[in-house]
Amino acid sequence: MQLTRTLNVITMACLLFLTGCFGLMDDTITPEADGQTSTSVDNSTNNAPFIDTISLLNDVMYAGESAQRDISNDPTTGDEILNGFNLSLHHAAIDIDGDAMTMGWDINLDGSVDVPTTVASGITNLSIGIEHWTDVSSLIDEEGYYHAIVAFIAIDEHGAGNAEFVEVWGWDNDDDNSGGGGGLTLYVFDAEDASGSPTDGTSDNLVRVTMTQGSAINWAAISITISVNNEAPVTCNNPGMTGQTCDLVAFGDTTDNEWTVGDGVTIVENGASHCDAAPAPCSITVTITDTQEGKVIDQSNANAS
Repeated sequence: MQLTRTLNVITMACLLFLTGCFGLMDDTITPEADGQTSTSVDNSTNNAPFIDTISLLNDVMYAGESAQRDISNDPTTGDEILNGFNLSLHHAAIDIDGDAMTMGWDINLDGSVDVPTTVASGITNLSIGIEHWTDVSSLIDEEGYYHAIVAFIAIDEHGAGNAEFVEVWGWDNDDDNSGGGGGLTLYVFDAEDASGSPTDGTSDNLVRVTMTQGSAINWAAISITISVNNEAPVTCNNPGMTGQTCDLVAFGDTTDNEWTVGDGVTIVENGASHCDAAPAPCSITVTITDTQEGKVIDQSNANAS
């Protein structure tokens, strides 16, 4: 009995001693070495940089065919070699903590900056080799179209970072005599019911068509047809032209001879009733063709009611 009590006392003493030691270790702050300052950062309060590349400026530059082919010629055969595409992209970045940032464009998506920049907002000229592009001709049933994705990266001085992807296109156009080629111009047009209801008259407003994406295109290279209720298509007069049974009345910027983003036309009957009062509404399919390229660049549908 006496031995058991003795062992218990010894055990308790050891526990109290060890607890005291650990307590001292926890409460002791190791002093910094001479000339040394703490560089630790509370990551719970440090904000990563905010970045933006989805800007209207990129849309405008791309609609203007900013992606130019980088080509050379085989010294033996003389055949043209596509090395890649050159283009310009805009970015903006901010660190709300006021930290310095390392930033730039990652071309091969390996998480490292390949083309650095030091400005918080600006345009960077990029040369992207053909090995970073995917030939998507078979997917969109058009020859010579290439697709790539690059990223803009910004990392603050404490290691907190952010990244944003940008989708880019290239067009290997062998028919381009300038040797430059252009970016893939993706046109988007919105068609909607025009003001007024159809009548049995011959001057009704039918539909309005507005360009919402695409590069400026001269009216001399545009042909617009309408098909009412799936009937045979009818070609309309371009602004300022005559001779057809429907007119295109331009709105927006009408000071030049180009159709650009934000501009549009109202399709109006001209001496013929394409859409009568009954039956209504009329389903109108609008087909826009680039006559220089020989391609349909948009087909939209709207009801005139």
